[in-house]
Amino acid sequence: MLLINRTELEKALPMTTVIEAIEEGFREHQRGRSLTPPRMHVELEPVEGVYLLMPSYLENGSLFGTKLLSVYPRNRQRQKPTINSVYILNDAVDGTFLAMMDGIFLTGVRTGAASAVAAKYLAREDASVHGIIGCGGQALYQAEAIAAVRPIEKLLFCDHKKESAEALAREAAARFSIPARALDTPAAVACRADILTTVTTSSTPVVKLSDLKPGCHVNAVGAFKPTMQEIDGDIVQEALVVVDSYEGCLREAGDLIIPIERGEYRRENIHAELGEILLGEKYGRSSNAQITLFKSVGVAFEDLSAARLAYRAATREGLGTSLSLED
Repeated sequence: MLLINRTELEKALPMTTVIEAIEEGFREHQRGRSLTPPRMHVELEPVEGVYLLMPSYLENGSLFGTKLLSVYPRNRQRQKPTINSVYILNDAVDGTFLAMMDGIFLTGVRTGAASAVAAKYLAREDASVHGIIGCGGQALYQAEAIAAVRPIEKLLFCDHKKESAEALAREAAARFSIPARALDTPAAVACRADILTTVTTSSTPVVKLSDLKPGCHVNAVGAFKPTMQEIDGDIVQEALVVVDSYEGCLREAGDLIIPIERGEYRRENIHAELGEILLGEKYGRSSNAQITLFKSVGVAFEDLSAARLAYRAATREGLGTSLSLED
């Protein structure tokens, strides 16, 4: 079994190749060539922790993978990471353990890549301003990924901690050679953005329809619980809504669940899964003025698609450390 650490994953998983792998993963899943059950949540209420178990199988390569991820919001006060994660990759033919790898980088890069695939098919081709609300660990992945599929000329950031947005703007400008600014409010970012990405853990909307430019594409990434809501219901009502997974979003995405429960939106109005767009089974954007919304909660076949790519690169390039569980 190979142990592949974060530094090695960064070498094995350049963003452009991950975007290609995630796009192919969506196609495989849509064609019925993956087995991906809903992720399992285990709430540890006494310690305010959540564990997520995310298994998936892909026919191509006969691989099975499982991500274990813990979320402990109070770790911010402990000066420890909020999220910890490990990924286990198996040979699906005989069950052999092939690799164990860092799940944090894997999650970050595949989540950014999924947003990029959505933007590739839903955002205007001339989209040049990318606004990001929420400046945690996912924000830089989102900035890098979107810039790989659209001609981004300006990055805008906003966070409830202004200093976090300012620091991220400086880092993004240096890393991607794209001018970047921190703005004071989500609305200030949203009204300027051709592509808007929300990556917060807010339980109340941070952006509403009147904040958006005509033709804006929104990637709503942060809300992964029924009680979380980053996007106001008026955006959901107006936008062409595409999801990463009907099942996952209707189980977990407060951005959709809350408007549905209030009678403001019907689940039948969800236009498509992203895989349906990729295979041409459903149409995408129909005009430059249309608002489009990609709601994602993360699906385990995305992790497996990225892990498959990482394992192949690691074995080809001699990355990773060989481990044995028997010695």
